[in-house]
Amino acid sequence: MELHQLRCLLAVIEEGGFNRATTRLHITQPALSYQIKQLEEELGTKLFDRRPGGVIPTEAGRLLAKHARRVLDAVSQARQAVEELTKGVCGEVRIGTVNSVGIYFLPQLLWDIRQKYPDMKPVVTYRHSSEVIEALLANQIEIALVANPSFDRRLAMTTILQEQVWLVCGRSHPFYGKKSIRPSELKGAQFVALSRQSPTGRLVREHLARLGVSVEPVVSTDNVETVKKMVEIGLGVAFLPEMVTAVDVRCSGNQGGRLARVQVGPPIYRKIVLCRWKNAELSKAATAFIDELNEYAAGWRGCIEEE
Repeated sequence: MELHQLRCLLAVIEEGGFNRATTRLHITQPALSYQIKQLEEELGTKLFDRRPGGVIPTEAGRLLAKHARRVLDAVSQARQAVEELTKGVCGEVRIGTVNSVGIYFLPQLLWDIRQKYPDMKPVVTYRHSSEVIEALLANQIEIALVANPSFDRRLAMTTILQEQVWLVCGRSHPFYGKKSIRPSELKGAQFVALSRQSPTGRLVREHLARLGVSVEPVVSTDNVETVKKMVEIGLGVAFLPEMVTAVDVRCSGNQGGRLARVQVGPPIYRKIVLCRWKNAELSKAATAFIDELNEYAAGWRGCIEEE
């Protein structure tokens, strides 16, 4: 049994089939099928049930995958420990996060880290909040950065940033330039909304319910960039976190930016939370990443600074 065979097994399971696994592994399907066949012959049992709709792991396949993750994690940690002994801060840091944080918050941080620690290799995975936490619990990532996660006693959770979620409109909208509006003014307004499956989408719906406002979005999606673009072209208004519009709104107020933020009722806040296993020993690279993350978050501004 070889390490690359274990990587092949995990790729097929995690990607949900051979086709996507070949893309991840950069090998052909016959080569991948051969590696799985070799594993099955060595172990004397089937690892996958092949069906018209795809493949699913057998009980033996699931058991082997559980041990394969541990083996590959141990190999990765051993390699990184030796590298750190000779090079200092280096190696992979596996991070899971949501689209809004990954698109609008992490890039500048990763650029800063690259300048300071050129041998550190952050690997960022984008998923829904609940899936990011599942990946952390499955040891597929070391660090999770998510919004308003549910409490889990197994994890250490630290709020690194609290940001306001604003009603946002484009320059052509009647709300543009207003600092605040009454909840009743939302009646009849066209809305573009984050899906109710997202933590921020749920947060907004709860806020509107408390205000006694009922809205029917013209478009609903889980992608914040899509929501923002629709607001920009005038399709409607939307509630978006500060980081999503940080480069579109001036700190001095609503005039001059591509978008405007409008207060509706009491402010809504969402928390960006760093999650990791409790009492887990972190690599030097992961520790350095967290230190840089906290420093960057402390100085972060959710708007355009005046020149």
